[in-house]
Amino acid sequence: MTQRVRAWSSLSGIVFVVLAVLGPSFLFGGPTDSSPAKMAAYYRSSSHRTSFHIGWLLSGIGLFLLIWFVASVRDRIAMHERTDPTGGTVLSTIATIGGAAFVAVALVVIGTADGIKTMSDDTFQHLVYSGVIHGANDSAYMMLVSGGAAMAAFIFAVSLAIFAFGLLPRWIGWFGILAGVAALLSLFFFTMLLWLLWIAVASIALFMRARVSPAM
Repeated sequence: MTQRVRAWSSLSGIVFVVLAVLGPSFLFGGPTDSSPAKMAAYYRSSSHRTSFHIGWLLSGIGLFLLIWFVASVRDRIAMHERTDPTGGTVLSTIATIGGAAFVAVALVVIGTADGIKTMSDDTFQHLVYSGVIHGANDSAYMMLVSGGAAMAAFIFAVSLAIFAFGLLPRWIGWFGILAGVAALLSLFFFTMLLWLLWIAVASIALFMRARVSPAM
């Protein structure tokens, strides 16, 4: 049973990546710098508010799955650390803290974005405050960018575990170093795609290895 949970938890990483692309496409859609009249017309629409809620839901499910992926990775690193003569647990600890911190920040991001973009359904006469929505988008983006530091810590820890214990093929470790740097540079949107790709690759590789490797 444990081996099966470990294997499928490993695969949850790639599902997270899919939802991390799909969810925000709904949640962060819509104008952010148009005229107040256009902003009001868009965000007052119940169908658009529903779209934001769908994006929030998909993103939330993705982050729920990321927790399982982080736990699976931490478990694999910890198993190798227990067989290491030095008995250190630094890498599994950093991976756990980094992954958990990123999830926490990302949950705040999607909650802030959805709550403010859809608040017109709770305001008098469905009023839309365009400046607040613009500010919410900027704040959500900067929070997500700041969370890149936590994601970088997670990726670097996993990459070092790959080099130390042969957790995965070494090329995934080197890819992880590049992806970790990209996570630190998440201010540039396209770099997020690189670390998401690394998670997808690592997820599949861990799943395949968990299916064929006996528990340690």
